[in-house]
Amino acid sequence: MKRAGILVPCIGLGLSLIALMLLASPNHSRASKSPDGSTRVVATVGQATITAAELERRLSAVPAFQLRVYGSTPEEVKRNYLSRVLVPELLFAQGAMDRGKHEAAEIRSRQRDILKTALLDQLRQESVQQEAVTPEQIAAYYQANRERYQTPARVSVWRILVADHELAKNLIEQAQKNPTPKAWTELSQKYSLDKSTNLRGGNLGFLAADGTSADGKTRVSEPIAKAAFAVRDGEIVKEPVAEGAGFAVIWRRGSMPAVHRTVADEAKAIEKILLRDRFRAKQDALIERLRRDHLRLLMPDGPELIAVSGGGQIEQERKPGRIVRRPGRTEPFATPRGLR
Repeated sequence: MKRAGILVPCIGLGLSLIALMLLASPNHSRASKSPDGSTRVVATVGQATITAAELERRLSAVPAFQLRVYGSTPEEVKRNYLSRVLVPELLFAQGAMDRGKHEAAEIRSRQRDILKTALLDQLRQESVQQEAVTPEQIAAYYQANRERYQTPARVSVWRILVADHELAKNLIEQAQKNPTPKAWTELSQKYSLDKSTNLRGGNLGFLAADGTSADGKTRVSEPIAKAAFAVRDGEIVKEPVAEGAGFAVIWRRGSMPAVHRTVADEAKAIEKILLRDRFRAKQDALIERLRRDHLRLLMPDGPELIAVSGGGQIEQERKPGRIVRRPGRTEPFATPRGLR
């Protein structure tokens, strides 16, 4: 892959590092003049060159208002941008190479990041340009995920279940005197027979009029849901509601309106989802192919040789034949009495 082809998608990721990559690339050499002049060399720094096409590409990525600082005429802008921006970039990169910076592990890591980003950007563009998402595909996704776009009105229900009608009446009176989540939760923990919800105040979540939750994991009898729908948000149902052999004390904590979104309403969002899924599928396929072609050694247990503390500090490092603790002063750590 030619490094010069990475220049445009990587703008903003570290132009000096890109210049360093260009200098290090064996493909970045002096070009001969083409009929349209696009490959005419306009500057040479060490072994690296800047062509008219590269200058034009870089200028096209700069907002017009920023270009004004380089001159008042197009020719002046091009000359100043070349001398003030592009040439200094390559000079700094040349200086870094003279000092061997291009061999540093950190620089190599950043180069890999840039190459990865450029490749994924190219793959994303190919996914978009490959084939348009059709209305039929959008409609099929909508139907398969209809519950996201067509949901009934729901109310948040907190319920205390007891065995005695009189106790339920008494709890209603107590809750109405102090209608706070804290007081309600205390009553639930003390009296509710539903041990799966009593510790969280009997919170049943948001329920539809038929007593079911949106995820289908919760279901209560319709009379309970009906009673909750009959009052306003924040109100406690005034009478106990029969539930099996017991009685429920019900508090409507809030509500969510019904959602009715058509295919037309969601078409753009669904298109983005389908394009994202297409890109992820291509990405997974590319990773698998590259893994098959280039992966030569993988040691899944290797990282276990490095011990990392809860605070993210490396505590141990590998030595020949054994694992030893990293030498040096122990890092301070917080205690109730301060740092130690």
